[in-house]
Amino acid sequence: MGQVLDELDRSIVAILQENGRASNVEIARQSGYSEATIRKRLERLLAGGIIRVTALLDPAKVNLTMPIVIGIEADLAASQQIADRLGELPEVCSVKLVTGAYDLLVEAVLSSNDQLLPFLVDKVAVIPGVKRTETMHVLKTVKQACEWGLPEGVMATPTWSGDVIPGAIIVPSEE
Repeated sequence: MGQVLDELDRSIVAILQENGRASNVEIARQSGYSEATIRKRLERLLAGGIIRVTALLDPAKVNLTMPIVIGIEADLAASQQIADRLGELPEVCSVKLVTGAYDLLVEAVLSSNDQLLPFLVDKVAVIPGVKRTETMHVLKTVKQACEWGLPEGVMATPTWSGDVIPGAIIVPSEE
């Protein structure tokens, strides 16, 4: 089942994606609702794990100017352990278990091309179960996950008994 998100929830999320430091008063001003309403909605969104507010580091501003994506072919029985080990590496931004040509996709940032070979050989290839890697240099990032917005018309069955709120968006949860 999923959590119902109406237009106010969507508005709060959009405002916070634009400025994660926006105050409840500022969100209320932009959305046209009272600060108390915004505070309650924001508490519900945060408590329900629907959103979280966090700082987003710009790697290039701290001299990490070489983003890479690594496709990893792995021993499937060890894929979760590989993902866990990769997730502990400070250079790694994202680890995903996937289907297709690779078993894992890893996003990492390095400060130079000189760091790439030692990273691959000394940190990735030594993880038990890693069979093969393919590394791609990211030339340009057009959109990041933090810029993603909830698509229009996302619907599912509500988690409570009763009618669906007109115009509500329901975010499916994993079951």
